[in-house]
Amino acid sequence: MRALEDKARTTVESIKSEAEKEKKRIMAEAQNEAARIRRQRLKKIEDALRSEATAMIYSATLKAKKEVNQAREEVVENVFRIAQEKISRLSEEDSYSDIFKALLDECVELIDGEIVFQVRPEDRSLLERLLAEKGIQYSISDVPLESSGGLNAMSADGRIIVYNTFEKRLERAKKRLRLEISNILFPD
Repeated sequence: MRALEDKARTTVESIKSEAEKEKKRIMAEAQNEAARIRRQRLKKIEDALRSEATAMIYSATLKAKKEVNQAREEVVENVFRIAQEKISRLSEEDSYSDIFKALLDECVELIDGEIVFQVRPEDRSLLERLLAEKGIQYSISDVPLESSGGLNAMSADGRIIVYNTFEKRLERAKKRLRLEISNILFPD
């Protein structure tokens, strides 16, 4: 009976030892699986954070570029405002009659036949004096030109109109010069 007890004890010890080994193996697997799941979750969180950070940086970069472009546009507009102020005072300068003559010449070149002119009341006598030298058929509109200088001209049939006021010329120049001015002020 002792032998049976010893054998049973040995068997129990063997089973306990196997169970302990199995327990350690299962625990190690569980710990490895838990570590793998933690790494997987951590990677997902890191990826999400990285993606969110990238989106935030991209958004901030776009916002900064937009603000810089807006500031540049304001500076360029300020240049045009200053130009407008200077142009509006040109009619007070001695060179105005030469400028007016050049604008008139452009109009006369573009229109054949009788021309209808629109000028500021203070430019009417200057226009009449310059036209007397040219010997062309013309009339002057009774509607006064609201401008800081220059003139408008139209063919008698109304098919050709030349807007040659300071404001219209600056407006046309803006379209052409905006990028050029920006590149001069803000070379990249």
